[in-house]
Amino acid sequence: MSRFITARGAGALAAVAVTALVLSACSGGGSDGGAASETGAAADTAKLVIATDSDQAAFGYDPIRYGSGQRMFFEGIYDSLFVLDQDGKVVPQLVTNFEYSEDQTQLTLDLDTAATFTDGTTLSADLVKQNLDSRGDPDLSGYSAFATGGQNEITDVVVVDEDTVTLQFAAAKPGFESNLVSPTGMIVGPAGVADRGSLDATPDGSGPLTVDADATVKGNSYLLVKKDDADADAYAFDSYEFRPILDPQARVNAAISGEVDLANISADTQAQAESAGTGLVANGGTIQNIIAFDKTGALGPQWAEPLVYQALSTAIDREAYVAAVHPGEVPTANALPADSPGFVPELDEQYAYDPEAAKDLLAEAGYPEGFEFDFTISQGSQRDMEAIQPYWEAIGVKMNLKNAASTEELFTVVQTEPLGGPIPFQWTNPLGPVFGALFGFANFHGAENAEIQAAAGAYGAAQGDEDAQAAALQDLNAAIVDAGWLIPLFEQLAPWAYSTEKLAEPIFPGAEAFPLLASLTPAS
Repeated sequence: MSRFITARGAGALAAVAVTALVLSACSGGGSDGGAASETGAAADTAKLVIATDSDQAAFGYDPIRYGSGQRMFFEGIYDSLFVLDQDGKVVPQLVTNFEYSEDQTQLTLDLDTAATFTDGTTLSADLVKQNLDSRGDPDLSGYSAFATGGQNEITDVVVVDEDTVTLQFAAAKPGFESNLVSPTGMIVGPAGVADRGSLDATPDGSGPLTVDADATVKGNSYLLVKKDDADADAYAFDSYEFRPILDPQARVNAAISGEVDLANISADTQAQAESAGTGLVANGGTIQNIIAFDKTGALGPQWAEPLVYQALSTAIDREAYVAAVHPGEVPTANALPADSPGFVPELDEQYAYDPEAAKDLLAEAGYPEGFEFDFTISQGSQRDMEAIQPYWEAIGVKMNLKNAASTEELFTVVQTEPLGGPIPFQWTNPLGPVFGALFGFANFHGAENAEIQAAAGAYGAAQGDEDAQAAALQDLNAAIVDAGWLIPLFEQLAPWAYSTEKLAEPIFPGAEAFPLLASLTPAS
């Protein structure tokens, strides 16, 4: 049997925790006794204010309703079976040991039963089973690939003993642990599992942080505080306030003015932040895409035709669009970033701007006169889609842009409209976006794609073989782009402005766009 033995889950984020402890030792740790900074003042660790570009809890506090864009918010509230470390590697957290059967159709997890939930109960194999047995719930988009018929279907969850559980699959699933990272791998406590509706207002996790309901205003400000008697040494600040600020200019203004301590900003405001003297750190590897929601033709037969997506991709002048809307970013037709072994230069040539070729593709697909559809935009996506709109209109495809009335409406268009975005994808853990997004939340209509599935399976089976993994990633990249499940637009850095008086430079897990919450430590 292939065997993996690790440190106990409580130490799974050891690298992050050590970094936090070393830096807090330099700055003095908590607010009661912060050491002097270079100016002689004690480090302020009472509260860290973080501005984000979206509402981190639009659907409440059930982590399985979200994707990687909400990971940083939830990672202190919920522990996960596996997490990403600061290098972007998948490491256990609630799992102590894990083992595959010889044929890789079973994955056995030994659990850290010291993890304690809101009601005082501790982690058990039965609780993990209860969580994963909710995989048929359509509201839990993070589990959709695990459900019956899903691309990463779990056929059964078997309790072996109090601290051991076995996941069973219909076919070999090498590397399946990559699908159990946060937020999908986060475990909800007994009260939350028994009544998922209760999570609309109150989280139920075993992490060291929780939501201060009295100090939280939904959609405006969320305050995370340390639980009483929790082991929260990895978190250097006493509390973390998340403020959704959707307008990019407003976010950078908040960082420059000191209204917030940390903000994810847009590329076109980087120079403004830098000239104002704020700290600036950027992580690469994020691809912004138009994403296909209807890949089966449920909302119109054209959406089941890959040639239509290829036409839409070829019709976009990425160079001009990016220069106008996202100066400083890198135009690309690749779903995977340039420094990935899965990058395929020929894709940039194949999908280079060519409106006449795009018209030919539409005609070949059976739509020589084009067609019309609706697309819901937000304040953040309006400039992008207004820039892309005339490219598609030039080949006969009329896109009617509608303003979203709420964040909730933006989340629900996955069911009612054919396309969405731009949406960022990070490929540090390739199986995550494939099964969590493409076959997960963005696959409401249950589309299948043999090429994408085969490439993802080959990547999972090639653990430890870099050449085989690279070949699988190239196949995956080409399959996703050719099918039109993603229409890549540009590769971006993920820039964050931060107060150098308040914070040391944030640490990102691999190519993720969001830093690790536990890596945020006081300036020293």
